[in-house]
Amino acid sequence: MDQSSRLVAHALVVTAFIMAAGAPAAQAPPASGAATAVHAKQVKRLLIKNAMVIPGTGVPAAGPMDVLLDDGLIARLGNSVAGKWPAADMAIDASGKYVMPGIINTHMHWHEERVGPIPIQYERNLYLAAGVTTAREVGGNFEKTRQWRAESAAHRIIAPRIVLYPMLANLLKPGETFNQSPAEYRALVRRAKEGGADGIKLIGPMDRDQVAATLDEAKKLGLPTTVHIAVGEATARDFVDLGVNCIEHFYGVADAALDGIQDFPPEMNYANEIHRFGRAGELYTQTNLNREKLSQLLSDMVAKGVAWSPTMSTYEAARDLIKAQNLPWYKDYLHPSLEEYYKPSMTRHGTFWIGWTEAQEVQWRHNYEVWMAALREFGLKGGVITTGDDAGYLYGSLYGFGISRELELHHEAGFHPLEVLRHATADGAQVIGMDDRLGRIRPGLIGDLLVINGNPLENLRVMNPAGTDLMSYNGQIIDNYSSIVKPEDRNVKQVHGGGIEWTIKDGIPYHVPTLMREVKEMVTKARAEKPRTTTSGQQ
Repeated sequence: MDQSSRLVAHALVVTAFIMAAGAPAAQAPPASGAATAVHAKQVKRLLIKNAMVIPGTGVPAAGPMDVLLDDGLIARLGNSVAGKWPAADMAIDASGKYVMPGIINTHMHWHEERVGPIPIQYERNLYLAAGVTTAREVGGNFEKTRQWRAESAAHRIIAPRIVLYPMLANLLKPGETFNQSPAEYRALVRRAKEGGADGIKLIGPMDRDQVAATLDEAKKLGLPTTVHIAVGEATARDFVDLGVNCIEHFYGVADAALDGIQDFPPEMNYANEIHRFGRAGELYTQTNLNREKLSQLLSDMVAKGVAWSPTMSTYEAARDLIKAQNLPWYKDYLHPSLEEYYKPSMTRHGTFWIGWTEAQEVQWRHNYEVWMAALREFGLKGGVITTGDDAGYLYGSLYGFGISRELELHHEAGFHPLEVLRHATADGAQVIGMDDRLGRIRPGLIGDLLVINGNPLENLRVMNPAGTDLMSYNGQIIDNYSSIVKPEDRNVKQVHGGGIEWTIKDGIPYHVPTLMREVKEMVTKARAEKPRTTTSGQQ
């Protein structure tokens, strides 16, 4: 695309976003002659016209081209010459826009309560608005999530597709004791299978015999596994050797590379969230971290097919708390129940900010440097990396916005934007066992697509649910390195643009500005009502 074409395309992008910011877009009828797509309306055939297409496999974008969805599947990809493709019922004009596969969020939780109730539709809207078409719930209420999974699959609710990985403790019946014997772990794995779980999530601390029994039973039953490793006898080395399928966060990985154990001070209390998260920020910077041992562990993860869902956005507030407390989208989109939850507390999970120091932030920044370097090494060795946000616990990780930030942090870790988007799509599909149906743009696969106002390969921030600030010159969006811009040039303006315009799941288009308007209305209504002041320590 030459410079003049790019200027026109970018101008269309900004116009579309600004028009759509408060109400459904008033688009001109697409060139196909089909009616313009309608929010949340299912049709047999949906045509996307004139898009630049990012396939999701790490190869460059191509286009402009057309994509035809038929009965929820990608049917055609190319040029919809009149009379040669089946007629579409509705269409989206993607001129000047980019289309990519829907995002797979491999680590998230549904919350109906933070400090007071929170509408579940608030989270569903935010995830769809951030491009998440598939959400792997790793914990939470098993029965409710199973119900929502069925309702989403049947399109009775507006929500991402749901993949259910319960924590085993969530399967205990009221009054049932759990002494954590290997036999009890096996029994809970069988209960998960019988209940229809798609996989299971392990969470520590765990001893090696407990890990061995759980993973062995899961393998026998064909249940995939993922783990949040805590400070316990079993580190990532044990989980990798015993056959876990995926590792969440960063815990356990550095632990397995220490010569000895982490240097905990005598007053350390792991049940104290301030101690727990403060010392976690020192994990990768321990003086006894053996880099060769870490590198070998990463190689073994690759060899054994163990994926990594790092959730870097989850902990980012620990390296800059003031920034996290003042994110601009909180003004319109932060629900008061979640806002109250985020406040410093000794009782709520992840709200450890009491007396949080600059020195602790420095430690966390160094921790991120080594963590990111390890993640990059893992990727270079052929490791499968996914994106997850684990939102709703720490400042900064707001549903949907967290996954958008996760993409940016993968870029910061050294991955090319094409690799980042592959992590979010094709690699995520592989980890949840749906790579034959999701994660790529190819005929025959499920029609999960995003229509983006801008080029995410040039600026990942255009995928933020609230959009981003851009430079315009005489009304047209330009690269702010452009040679046409001179000091004190009055033709230069800052405008708000970008954003995903349509999130398409199973061929059904969801209009993102409409979703975000509904979220803002929910937040405004909740702020106007007297808050209920119960507390929740939901994990």
